[in-house]
Amino acid sequence: MKPVFIASLLVAFLTACGSSVKLDTAPVEDKSGTLVGKGGDAGGAGSAAGGAKAGSGAGAGAGAATAAGVPDAVAKSAVAQVDTTKKPAGPDLLTSPKVIYFDYDSIAIKPEFQAVVETHARLLRADKTRRVALEGHTDERGGREYNLALGQKRAEAVRNAMSLLGVPDSQVEAVSFGMEKPAAQGKDEASYAKNRRVEVNYR
Repeated sequence: MKPVFIASLLVAFLTACGSSVKLDTAPVEDKSGTLVGKGGDAGGAGSAAGGAKAGSGAGAGAGAATAAGVPDAVAKSAVAQVDTTKKPAGPDLLTSPKVIYFDYDSIAIKPEFQAVVETHARLLRADKTRRVALEGHTDERGGREYNLALGQKRAEAVRNAMSLLGVPDSQVEAVSFGMEKPAAQGKDEASYAKNRRVEVNYR
C-alpha cells in the first residue's frame, strides 16, 4: 500500500510543477520578423500581419502587428502602387533614328527601315503643328540630273509611306539634293551605302 501512496504523491508533485502555457497557441517568430499564429487566439494577429485575411480582419491585424514591433513594410500590402498620371512611353523626337537607307539605284523602302517611317508618322500625327522635310540623297555614281530625280523619288517614297499611315501631305515636304551632300566622302561601297538615303529633318 505504501508504494502506491508514494507513487500517487510523485504524480501529484510533477503535475503541480508542469507549465500552464499551451504550446499550440504560443506565437512563433519566423526569420522575417513576422509573428505567425498557431490556432486559437494568435490566429488573428498572425493572419493580419501575414496579409492572409482581407477586410476588417486585415485592418485590426495590421494595428496589432505594428504594436507588436513588426515593421510597417511587413504589415502593409506588397502590391506596388500604379502612377496613373504618368504618360505611357512613346517615340521620342530626340532619340528616334532619322535616316532611311536605300539599295543602289532603288527607291524601295527596305523592311528594316519600316519602323523608322512608322515612328515619325506617329510623331507627326500626335502633333499637327510639326512640319518635316524629307531630304533625298544619292551616291556619286550617275549624272547630276539623274541623281536629283532619284533623290526626289526616294523622298517621295517615304512621304507616300507616311501618307498611308495617316500623315497629311501638308506636314511633309519631299526635296532632293542628289549627290551634292554626301554623308561619307569615300569611293567604296560602304561610303556609297551611307550616301543613298533620305534624312528626316523637323522644322
